[in-house]
Amino acid sequence: MEKKTKKKKRKGPFKVHRYGGWLLYFWHGMRFGTWIGLLRRGSFDVTLNCLPNILTVTIWAPINSLLYFVSEALYGRRADAVGLDPSPVFILGHWRSGTTLLHDLMNCDPALAAPTTYECFFPNHFLLSERAIGRLFNVFLPKKRPQDDVPVAMDRPQEDEFALSILGLGTPYNSLAFPRQGPVDETYLDLQDLDEAARADWANGFLWFCRRLALKHARRLLLKSPPHTARIKLLLELFPDARFIHISRDPFAVVPSTIKLWRALYSTQGLHNPALIDPWLETHVIETFQRMDKAYEAGRALIPEGHLVEIRMEDFIADPGGVIEDVYVRLGLEGFDEAVPAFEAFLAARGIHAGGAYALAPEMESRIEEQLAPYMARFGYKARG
Repeated sequence: MEKKTKKKKRKGPFKVHRYGGWLLYFWHGMRFGTWIGLLRRGSFDVTLNCLPNILTVTIWAPINSLLYFVSEALYGRRADAVGLDPSPVFILGHWRSGTTLLHDLMNCDPALAAPTTYECFFPNHFLLSERAIGRLFNVFLPKKRPQDDVPVAMDRPQEDEFALSILGLGTPYNSLAFPRQGPVDETYLDLQDLDEAARADWANGFLWFCRRLALKHARRLLLKSPPHTARIKLLLELFPDARFIHISRDPFAVVPSTIKLWRALYSTQGLHNPALIDPWLETHVIETFQRMDKAYEAGRALIPEGHLVEIRMEDFIADPGGVIEDVYVRLGLEGFDEAVPAFEAFLAARGIHAGGAYALAPEMESRIEEQLAPYMARFGYKARG
């Protein structure tokens, strides 16, 4: 009997250090000029073990540019003329608070349309290319996300924040490219410290993407991006009749889960590897949480009565059907009865449960209790001490 030979692992400068498994670079959706601009911004600080993936992006980027020009020639005028529904539904909340689960569930409503992973990863030309090559990229995706057990596919709902990064707009997600250099574009979390020109450029880019989504789906948009939690003022300027759903979760679970999330994404998306983020990651997560909640507290006061519902993930897990029905009633969303069969089918197939408890160092527990005290008090979470 022949002996099975073990697959040799790459060593030296070509050894890849992965946290949470492998995931396709979402940078593959960038146009050539945007891609080169990203590399230049990071001073081309790449490592040899990332060169194969960087090469595939560099080869694919000119194709994105070509497809963009063709798509815009065919659909651009129609998209720019689309009358945007002034009342999209925005799902708000910190990363790892249950926003993805809520997004996936509400997308089962045939009256709502969430952007797909393909549309967010290839925003430049999805109107032209989604049918033709959307399924092709499923081959390069894992079955589940590296940070949890949530299914991954090009036709599943996705955060529009990825599209903003790929389009070359400012977003904290741009930090994923060169994690060793630390966080970038932090002013784009809440947009408050931008000058008028930069703020207008960001808003126009966001609306450009939304108009193409509206042309594609011809339904009320269902958008989810954690940074939108801090952008309510601008979102209301763009969509004065928007509806908002904010979901909260115990920060003693959110903080360590978010640290795990960023470890996975910085590892899989970084253009240098390993990411070497330990010196700043934990502090950054807690301070970003604090900053986001402060901006949300200011923004929620601007939302008209009846246009905001706040829920807790713990309550949602315990009674998803009851909570989602209450959301529809309180926001005045129509079509709940028609969507019930789809909701029930989703819940039966996915199954939802609370995540496991995290053992935290006393120092981190103290920092969470001190820095996130307003969040904990507002949403009814108790200190551990």
